[in-house]
Amino acid sequence: MIYSWSRRALLGIAGSIVLVCTSSLHAQETSCAKVKIEIKQELTLERQAFDATMRITNNVDGDQISDISVTMRVTDELGLPVAVTSNASDTTAKFFVRISNLDGIASVDGTGVVQPKTTATIDWLMIPAPGAAGATPFGKKYLVGATLKYKFQGEVQTLEVDPDVITVKPLPSLTLDYFMTQDVVADDPLTPIIEAAEPFTLGVRVKNTGLAKAANLAIDSAQPKIVENNQGLLIGFQLLGSFVDDSPAQNSLLMKFGDIAGGTSKMGRWIMQTTLAGKFTAEPSSRTPMNWAAR
Repeated sequence: MIYSWSRRALLGIAGSIVLVCTSSLHAQETSCAKVKIEIKQELTLERQAFDATMRITNNVDGDQISDISVTMRVTDELGLPVAVTSNASDTTAKFFVRISNLDGIASVDGTGVVQPKTTATIDWLMIPAPGAAGATPFGKKYLVGATLKYKFQGEVQTLEVDPDVITVKPLPSLTLDYFMTQDVVADDPLTPIIEAAEPFTLGVRVKNTGLAKAANLAIDSAQPKIVENNQGLLIGFQLLGSFVDDSPAQNSLLMKFGDIAGGTSKMGRWIMQTTLAGKFTAEPSSRTPMNWAAR
């Protein structure tokens, strides 16, 4: 059975506002303070996975089935073996497989036991690796089977479970480029009057270079948070509007891009303003590599 699941990837945007102080006597700009903010975002999109289930029923009264082990087997359409792994760090395998549920049995590593007159259920989650879908939009077929080993009434048995066919569809491949306004116009803290704030833009371009569309893509941003403010300046940020391409979106930090077809891109932007004038200096987060450009 194929189903959709949501994968969330934490993205960090770090930037600094350097407040520029001006002196009328010397007519020179000096850096008087630095305030660092952080915007945390989550990117959500749909992705394929497969759920495989095996049931082992012991109908015998008085004898248990013991020493149970199950090994997943995957081949391509020609019957050639395909690498499967349960190690998340293994990048050579075509499928990542993990047990998602055990009912009526403690394990399937050679020590599993099914008691008399009971049924055990084992569920696996199978996640295709990038590239497993091949090079066409139609995807690629695989045969998924298993080898079951067990001991019953003192005899060791091996059973080859007939395979089932799955089709792996291609996935989107996304690149995110962020754009940040450099100069922010607002109140100058060294003048007696309060200057009016002017809106600035934080933008993102989402480009899909994959064969498949990115379905129901959304970027959910946290409220900007000041993480460094040594001078204790009173500064705030306000969200004024949101746009997807040139269309107004819900005025929210949650931006819904919808579907992005393969080979296309969409632009999103948040219109914001702050209470103090300054300059943004972009500092890419160490958590996620991303491209920056100042407007």
